[in-house]
Amino acid sequence: MVIYKSIKVARAISKSGLPDIDYALNPYIGCEHSCIYCYSPDFTRNKEVAYNWGSIVVIKENIAEVLEKEIKKLKKGTVGVSTITDPYQPIETKKELTRKCLKILASHGFKVSIQTKSTLVLRDSDIIEPELFDVGVTITTMRRNVAKLIEPNAPPPRARARVLEYFTRKGVETWLFLGPIIPGINDDREQLEEVVKTAAEIGTYIIYDKLNIKPLSLSNMKRKWPFKIELREILRLCQTKQYYEKLMNTINELCKRYSVKCKPAFKYKFPRNLLDYMSK
Repeated sequence: MVIYKSIKVARAISKSGLPDIDYALNPYIGCEHSCIYCYSPDFTRNKEVAYNWGSIVVIKENIAEVLEKEIKKLKKGTVGVSTITDPYQPIETKKELTRKCLKILASHGFKVSIQTKSTLVLRDSDIIEPELFDVGVTITTMRRNVAKLIEPNAPPPRARARVLEYFTRKGVETWLFLGPIIPGINDDREQLEEVVKTAAEIGTYIIYDKLNIKPLSLSNMKRKWPFKIELREILRLCQTKQYYEKLMNTINELCKRYSVKCKPAFKYKFPRNLLDYMSK
């Protein structure tokens, strides 16, 4: 059961360090999807939410009102909605904070990049127009049974694919976020090909990402890990350049075969101390 809490904020929007994103806007703190791999807890200042990821969601009740005041002073740019949570939490059906913020951003001519796993984004199709918006949907695997284990409260993969299909047909730029790719879980050629084939059928492109491990995210994985492969082996592979290069070559090969454009989310660094997290 998820606990909801409400706060009032002094700021609605912040500068972003992500590629191609100037600003970040997060109407909620925490995420009900409870993805076991998520590293957002490590970047969440609210420690109660961070240490109870998936169990507490904080609602920024006044974020739309604050945004309306702030936006008049900001230089136009691209706003990422959201960067450390999904902007379409189930409670969004009642609160409509994301919807209100999208309206404000669009009315002031700001470009908006939405990333979500939720089908609720379809509700806002009347706001999301090709001129100002792009929509990214995270799909880690097309296999519902695997997705249910790693993303227990998120919509099934096929439903997410239909979101991409809808907005692509509408003329909105879309992208499929294939990540994280977890060694031994969703990195086999068959599963990767299923995702690439889906992107080809929709007519969208792929941004892919490896598993990124942080202390809190690993702690969460330890508590909820449902697979036979040991986390220690996954950590070993995550910091192996040879593993990632082989994975990247497989994705690029599949994308070329299906005529799908693809690119990595980040320029990767390979830390040497991941196994140290296991003792923490």
